[in-house]
Amino acid sequence: MEDDTTDGEPMVLPGGHDVPARPGSVFVGRQREMGELKAALEDALSGRGRMIMLVGEPGIGKTRTSQELAAYADQRGAQVLLGRCHEQVGMPPYWPWVQPIRTCIQQKTPEMLRREMGAGAADIAEIIPDVHGKLPDLKPAPRLEDPEQARFRLFDSITTFLRASAEDQPLVLMLDNLHWADRPSLLLLEFLAQKLEDSHLLVVGTYRDVELSRRHPLAETLGELTKERMFQRILLRGLSEPDVKRFVEATTGLTASQSLVSAVYTQTEGNPFFVIEVVRLLVQEGALTPEGAPGEVALTVRIPEGIREAIGRRLNRLSQRCNETLTIASVVGREFELRQLRPLIVDMSEDRVLEVLEEALSAGVIEELAQTVGRYQFTHALIRETLVEELSVTRRVRLHARIAEVLEELYGADTVAHSGELAYHFGEAQTLLGTEKLVLYSTLAGQRALATYAYEEALDQFQRVLDAKDSDQRDAEAAAALFGLGRAQAALGRIEEAIPNLAKALDYYSDAGNIENVVAIGATPLPAWAGRLEGALDLCTKALEMADRTSLEAGRILCNQGGILGLQEGDYEGALAAFDRALDIARREKNVALEVAALASAAFVDVYHLRPKEGLEKSSLAIDLARQVEPSVAAVVAHYSAALFMWFTGETQRIGQHAEAALAAAEKLRDRSWLARAAWANEFVPFVSGDWDTARAYSDRGQSVLISDVRPLTARVVLEYEVGEFRQGEVFLERMLDITRSTPPGPTLEQAGPSYVASIAGRISGISDRFDNSEESAAAILSLPFLTPLIEYLVNAALALIAVERGDDSAARDPYAVLKRLRDRVPSILISTDRVLGLLAHTMTELDGATGHFEDALAFCRRAGNRPQLAWSCCEYADALRERDGEGDREKAMSLLDESLAISRQLGMRPLIERVVASQERAKSQPVKTRPFPDGLTQREVEVLRLVAAGKSNRQIAEELFISPRTVARHVSNIFIKIDVTNRTEAAAYAARHDLAVQ
Repeated sequence: MEDDTTDGEPMVLPGGHDVPARPGSVFVGRQREMGELKAALEDALSGRGRMIMLVGEPGIGKTRTSQELAAYADQRGAQVLLGRCHEQVGMPPYWPWVQPIRTCIQQKTPEMLRREMGAGAADIAEIIPDVHGKLPDLKPAPRLEDPEQARFRLFDSITTFLRASAEDQPLVLMLDNLHWADRPSLLLLEFLAQKLEDSHLLVVGTYRDVELSRRHPLAETLGELTKERMFQRILLRGLSEPDVKRFVEATTGLTASQSLVSAVYTQTEGNPFFVIEVVRLLVQEGALTPEGAPGEVALTVRIPEGIREAIGRRLNRLSQRCNETLTIASVVGREFELRQLRPLIVDMSEDRVLEVLEEALSAGVIEELAQTVGRYQFTHALIRETLVEELSVTRRVRLHARIAEVLEELYGADTVAHSGELAYHFGEAQTLLGTEKLVLYSTLAGQRALATYAYEEALDQFQRVLDAKDSDQRDAEAAAALFGLGRAQAALGRIEEAIPNLAKALDYYSDAGNIENVVAIGATPLPAWAGRLEGALDLCTKALEMADRTSLEAGRILCNQGGILGLQEGDYEGALAAFDRALDIARREKNVALEVAALASAAFVDVYHLRPKEGLEKSSLAIDLARQVEPSVAAVVAHYSAALFMWFTGETQRIGQHAEAALAAAEKLRDRSWLARAAWANEFVPFVSGDWDTARAYSDRGQSVLISDVRPLTARVVLEYEVGEFRQGEVFLERMLDITRSTPPGPTLEQAGPSYVASIAGRISGISDRFDNSEESAAAILSLPFLTPLIEYLVNAALALIAVERGDDSAARDPYAVLKRLRDRVPSILISTDRVLGLLAHTMTELDGATGHFEDALAFCRRAGNRPQLAWSCCEYADALRERDGEGDREKAMSLLDESLAISRQLGMRPLIERVVASQERAKSQPVKTRPFPDGLTQREVEVLRLVAAGKSNRQIAEELFISPRTVARHVSNIFIKIDVTNRTEAAAYAARHDLAVQ
């Protein structure tokens, strides 16, 4: 343990008084902290999971406090599992999790494991092979191409298992020394934290706050954990002086003088471990006796100036052979085994080695680890550090070299499992042994890390290989490291870094004629995010040049190439050609999995190119074929694409079956990216029907699995604005914009989506704060060399709504032309395309055209069952009719307003309710036209003229008539021309002469 561990054998004070060998076993001065920990445990016992972090400096008592909680938890019937992190490099990824889960697995029957692990057993077995021992018939999990989603599935499997295990018996999971945890382990901790709330789990972590810098991996994790409601930090400080007195007396059995207590307290500042070391030193030096402890003799004993000096003086009391053995052990690591030490000490028999280890055990310098014969650890990290720092650099390097060679021989055929540990020691000894073994074992460790989704560990290992090789990077070892590094970077979303490394590896393999690896690089899955994949197409092209054009490998590369062409390059025809070639290969080889993948990928490209008819055909074929093969992401993609096409075209009744199927398949695969998208697809039906609570639930689900996806936020923002929750809508809109800011510029949904949603929010609320930013984003996207039709639609729809709100007829014309061209291919995305066209035509004062578009919008909304859009279309259509003021327009407008009000009240659409009521009041106050107005004036122009005569400004008239200032200006200009006046004063006089002024 890190701080002050379990009881050991008693030692005898002069005078025959026994004290525990581990004074730290006495527990004082933590009443408040223990109260908080016990309360957290009671929450977990009652099904309200918690996470607690015990924080403090080295030796402050974090581990001892957690041990006290463990004892209490055991009394309360909870199972306690312990995982430790270690400071030495080379520990396998997820080591603090492997230890407790392995213990848990060993205690369960196969039947219990099957029930509690479920489909996740195969995933857990990838990092904990013990699962195979219990479940020998276990089948591998379905393969996921996306490495990020593969890691998500692993995390979900572990979390599901821990939660299920805690249902039978409440579980306390203790993770010690998290400041030494690897990044994948911390990410798993963050994931588990999100799933604790309704569980019987209590997670207790310990870490040193003095170890953390702003850039420390744990600091980032703590930042995420603080967002969780069930997370709490407990800061441990030093013992008070009275606590030190009780501590000394309890551990020595003697009455301590106040002068001695004050001296110990001043020197140690109440740090429990430091108190232990000082008291132990005083005991060993004979300064504490029944006769001497209370008296002046204690004052003559020099308290060490530093704790390292105290540790050093304790070590000096051990035999020379014991110190030599411990020094070797300290270089092995915080933990070490007898089988590792024995070959390193050639002049001692095994019995003699055991004797010196017993000496160290008796002195409390090391301790045996429970449940493991022949395995020890230093009782505190400072003891090991003291021993290591006393070594010269030369001596340390030579020891690492000897340890590396001994461990390599010891592990024999099992070196792959220990490759990280071997890479560490060979790395520390490379000045003596060279880099050959460092390169070998770092490469193996990197490959093992990739296989277990520990991508951060893989980065470190492959980078170590490249650093060791320095400028000599044109050989097979460097190529393997570059390939591994590129895969790890791609898995972590660092695409710009990954592609150059993959390209270098491909160039080497290409020159070497290694077709297998060239093809593997070309088939490496890369997320087809436009604007982020420069150079990705070259990887596919070069790989295809070397691959057998008729092979299944070529088919997989062609699927990659098709996605990149269609989504990144905007080359629809090129994408179709690539997918067609992949399909030819799949059908000739009778490989259904490849056929499904090619069809589903092609359908997804059709989404971005707004080809619903073609895309639905491909989706349907893929869905039918997918029933013949193992579950795959391709099946999710096919159902998801079909749901999107039906949403776009208003086939609401058919959306549900595909959205639900996509979600079920994504859940089975536990693929985070597609879980988020499938959850969003399930929002479509409740969103268009106005079932806000169900839509919110799906949105929350999508956000919970992937916070970096804008999709689950799009409809949510619009929803909150529709019901008048502007503040909440702004929160979700800001989340969307945060994702945009962290995404490289490009014609992507992450860039175009937030602008479109912000413009819809502005239309609903009348708040235009975001319009300038939306216009800038749209202009940046439109300046790019290509756009897929979907992105072109979203950008122009955003600009259209902004133009409508500003009443800018000139700005309305370009988006009108684009949306009219795309209208048949995408009748609706969030709002009806015909509705937007009607608003644009109204803004351009093309009122007959506007009414035609609004009629189409009403027909679409009624057919699709889109009630919110129907309500808006009725209201906006009524505004256009009132302005046109033709025969029967007024009566129809009143009828449309009544329908709009009925729907908006039923759905709680407060902003629209206010707008409709205001429109109704204006319509009722509008005089009935009983005679033609003079000089060809229209009803709306007479309304404007009356307000001009009343001294109203254009903006005041706009607010009163609920039209834009620009529209008012256009009406004023037309009026002046018709009645032949040049200013507002003359217009007011004209109104008075013709009895048109306000009475």
